[in-house]
Amino acid sequence: MPSVLEVTNLKFFYRTIAGVVRAVDNVSFTVGEKETLALVGESGCGKTSLARALMRFLPRNVAELSGSIKVDGIEVLDMDDSEFDRKIRWRKITYVSQAALNSLNYVMKVVDHLIEPLVLHYGMRREVAVEKARDIIVKVGISEDFLYRYSFELSGGMKQRVVIALSLISNPRIVILDEPTSALDVMTQANIMNLLKELKEGLSVSYIFITHDIATSSELADKVAVMYAGQLVEYGPAEKVYVDPLHPYSKGLLSSIPRLRTDTSLTPIPGSAPSLINPPKGCRFRPRCPYVKPVCEEEPPHITLGSEGYVRCWLYGSR
Repeated sequence: MPSVLEVTNLKFFYRTIAGVVRAVDNVSFTVGEKETLALVGESGCGKTSLARALMRFLPRNVAELSGSIKVDGIEVLDMDDSEFDRKIRWRKITYVSQAALNSLNYVMKVVDHLIEPLVLHYGMRREVAVEKARDIIVKVGISEDFLYRYSFELSGGMKQRVVIALSLISNPRIVILDEPTSALDVMTQANIMNLLKELKEGLSVSYIFITHDIATSSELADKVAVMYAGQLVEYGPAEKVYVDPLHPYSKGLLSSIPRLRTDTSLTPIPGSAPSLINPPKGCRFRPRCPYVKPVCEEEPPHITLGSEGYVRCWLYGSR
């Protein structure tokens, strides 16, 4: 399967008064055609920072942005902001933010939200853009009558569908979904997940699905990247990571999820996530790991799992 997105040794650090925050530290992964990568991990591990690095939503206190991000084989970190805007952002990569329900302007009608990127970025005539908006709003399961309503007239689920429509209207190659169902009730979450599945097949789009809810992500994921303290500690096919995780942190995440068909007790992960300003020496999970040994004070190696992924842990190293 050809890669739509290829990320290699990506680093994204912030500069603060307390020190440099190593939010994304030497991260590598790929996303293929019509593929969903679930990026999972607890709050504060760097998931949203990774999304911001991919979209080049950079604050003024950036300390380092390095590595490689290739979209359809084109290196985008070498582009200046103007070129990135013209060729990549909101064209090939779009983003549904964590506060998606607050992304809509209450004094703008739904149609104006949807046609704005087409008119501004593509120079499309308004009447043509409106037809495209009409088409995409129906695809996300909303009647075209709602095009001329304001966002405050919509339910939470309908707002979320509008934001998803906005992310898809420019026919992107990749959509980054940052906790897209976190503010919704359980039934609406299920409907949104079903919608995302249908759209992936119908529009040939790839997703990066960012979440701390492993149960939800399992419905959509083809690959899983487990993030801890700014690093990917395990990366591989969903059926492998969800069923037989290798890294102790991945195992801890899976053991903390209630199961419907097995009578197993939940096991929490002891301790708390480390500071990204002063992370632990060597393996960053070392202070919380039940399998810790002296060699864990050294940086763990990338153990390649054939062509399917990798794990960063001394349990699978040569020492």
